[in-house]
Amino acid sequence: MNNETYQRQIEQVLEYIEHHFDSDLSLQILSKVAGFSPYHFHRIFHAITGKSLHQYILERKLNYCANKLLYEKCDITKIALDYGFATPSSFAKNFKEQFGCTPTQYKETKERRYPITFAKIAFKEVSYDAELEKYFSKVTLPDLQTICIGVTGLSETWENPEIEKAYQQIFYWMNVNNKANPKTKICGVTLDTPEVQPLSSCRYYACATIDTYVYDEHLAFRNFQTSGTYICCKMDRGVKDFATRFFRYMDYLYGFYMMSHNLSPDYRPFVEFYEKGMDGNIYINFCVPVKAYSKK
Repeated sequence: MNNETYQRQIEQVLEYIEHHFDSDLSLQILSKVAGFSPYHFHRIFHAITGKSLHQYILERKLNYCANKLLYEKCDITKIALDYGFATPSSFAKNFKEQFGCTPTQYKETKERRYPITFAKIAFKEVSYDAELEKYFSKVTLPDLQTICIGVTGLSETWENPEIEKAYQQIFYWMNVNNKANPKTKICGVTLDTPEVQPLSSCRYYACATIDTYVYDEHLAFRNFQTSGTYICCKMDRGVKDFATRFFRYMDYLYGFYMMSHNLSPDYRPFVEFYEKGMDGNIYINFCVPVKAYSKK
């Protein structure tokens, strides 16, 4: 058994945690998911993730709570109890340690993008733009069953050697195993939102969609819960000012388009699909999860 085997087994645990926040996430349960004894599991988990099991679960729960405060009108006490905190005060204490402000402060300034120093700030106005409107469309995605490689850290300039390396491994696996076919989609899945945590700690998966379970010593098999409505925007990856355009489109999407179409962000994974156009250029179709806007 090598390090990659350990990583794959721990990856199964990370996926299990994401799908079972309302269930028993004890050492005994998760060690069984990983296939290790409880005695060895927590040491292996720390060696692979750099965090204790308790710390990792706490951070993930707090991120989910921050997502709900960011995207929904919700009761802080109910959130605290739903996610297993003993009291609202213990939730508030842990939340402030992670995000630098209380849940109430976070809820009041939910438009802000993390990480910035907590403050009452003014936001720029975004208005209707007929040209930008043409770039967006609504689609319904299924869950994505994938073979993938996880990377931690995104870049505002879209330059990350680790992500590029991950895609090279995915392409190599497809060629060696003759998996390149019209049904296969190359995609990236971001589990964390930069609205909640720094780009440097956002988890990203370079993926190829597959029809059935696949075992591989070097890659992980993972089913992402993406089913639902997305607003998508296709961009040419080769344009000179790609990063600037991307953030301009996202500002418009979040600042005007969603509300004008009675939508609000959802906290399913952010997905990007890669495809080669008729002109030979690589295009990325960015898909942002949304749901019907509720005033409640």
